[in-house]
Amino acid sequence: MKKVKVNIIGMLIAAAVISLTGTAEAGEKQNQQPPANVTLTEQQKKEIEQLEADILKKRKDVISKYVEYGVLPKERGDHIKNHMVKHFEMMKQNGFVPKPHPHPHKFEKRH
Repeated sequence: MKKVKVNIIGMLIAAAVISLTGTAEAGEKQNQQPPANVTLTEQQKKEIEQLEADILKKRKDVISKYVEYGVLPKERGDHIKNHMVKHFEMMKQNGFVPKPHPHPHKFEKRH
């Protein structure tokens, strides 16, 4: 009976140590500072703009196909495409540099 109690207490202590170690590691990752204000050169902006414009065209083509096949109503397809164009214009105004987020994302938590 005494051995069982000792084993249970040992497992609880081990679990506590392991859980505290994971919390400390997560805290370290959250304290990482994002890079300072990054600005792209005009050439870099043009390259990114061309890539983003190509992506926008392809995504709009996909939405058009969904409308054509009856998956989406025309009004919804137009709304989605207008939203994508507004997002592209917003990225263009921001120089195609993503804004930093104050909270970590799932992929940042795992690494």
